[in-house]
Amino acid sequence: MKTALLGYGVVGSGVHALTKARPEHGVTIARVLVRRDIEAVRAIATRDFNEIVSDPSIETVVEVMGGEEPALSYVKAALRAKKNVVTANKLMLSLHYAELISLARENGVHLAFSAAVGGGIPWLTNLLRVARVDAVESLGGIMNGTTNFILTAMQQGGADFAETLAEAQRLGYAEADPTADIDGLDVRAKLALSCDVAFSQMADAAAVPALGIRHIAAADVALFQQLGLTCRLIGKAERTEAGVAAYVEPMLFAADAPEAGVNGTGNIISFHCTGLGAQSFFGLGAGQSPTASAVMQDLIDTSAGTTAFDLARCNGAFLTDASSARHAYYLRTTAELPAGLAVRPLGKTPAGNACITRPLPVSALHALVQDCLAADRSAFAAGLA
Repeated sequence: MKTALLGYGVVGSGVHALTKARPEHGVTIARVLVRRDIEAVRAIATRDFNEIVSDPSIETVVEVMGGEEPALSYVKAALRAKKNVVTANKLMLSLHYAELISLARENGVHLAFSAAVGGGIPWLTNLLRVARVDAVESLGGIMNGTTNFILTAMQQGGADFAETLAEAQRLGYAEADPTADIDGLDVRAKLALSCDVAFSQMADAAAVPALGIRHIAAADVALFQQLGLTCRLIGKAERTEAGVAAYVEPMLFAADAPEAGVNGTGNIISFHCTGLGAQSFFGLGAGQSPTASAVMQDLIDTSAGTTAFDLARCNGAFLTDASSARHAYYLRTTAELPAGLAVRPLGKTPAGNACITRPLPVSALHALVQDCLAADRSAFAAGLA
């Protein structure tokens, strides 16, 4: 199967290496779309996407550029040209899931995206399979390796956030601009895409509230350790009487919780279904080898003529409502809190007063934290699992 790569960064080069290492699968990289000269692929490189989309010999396009544009335009053009598409682009899919699924069906081609959530973890494929025969009641977990590395390092080494972020950037785990990771936007896109798959409707990613870890302090982590708790950044969606509540936030887990044992860049993502109960998927959620492996699996399936994502359907759209989920929070801030909010004072830290709150709607707590930050007050919150 002659294939074109859009992008030749960490993942693209990893996919190319895998196709050469496993020639028995018959996947050949025939063209590579690049932005600069790369000696390793100079003979098959192009800077003109039209050379790829107009080539009838290319059956499949692998998009590993990331971002919304120009990736979206390229993917739509490839589908309309009746070429299969394999992508790892969670942002593009979370914003345009319904349109892309529809385009693939209309043109009789495959659209596969195993690597978009969880890296090498077989999360989306299994979520699709279980959704065929069971009702997904809730899903979520640790979906971002960068923030998990930072939180693990802060807990194990006692360093502050800025120092640990700099180390993550030095090691290549965090981008020069870490906003998408540390503000929870990466998890929000992955959570929205997981909801699309689980509920066969398109979730509005912009409507999912997200609190990240940008404002966590070493003093917070020290308090968590005194309480016997571990902090992890979580994306979660759950069915409620009002519909589906979805949100991204730091969450505190007891030492015996599976999430507390996931360290470094690991991920753990789970679903709970009416009949099947709970299942969890654990492993490396990012990096060249895990992500390239997931892309290669999709290419092998595409070459064989069927993929798990042929099961994907999208019937309409829905808005998530985080006000219908509620739990208690750890809250630390320099702002004055409303009367009756704190039920267990935890004392004063160098970054403000800390407490455990009464159970609150997720949307209300997120709004409170955002108001504190907008007023130039220090604030950090984490839900209690």
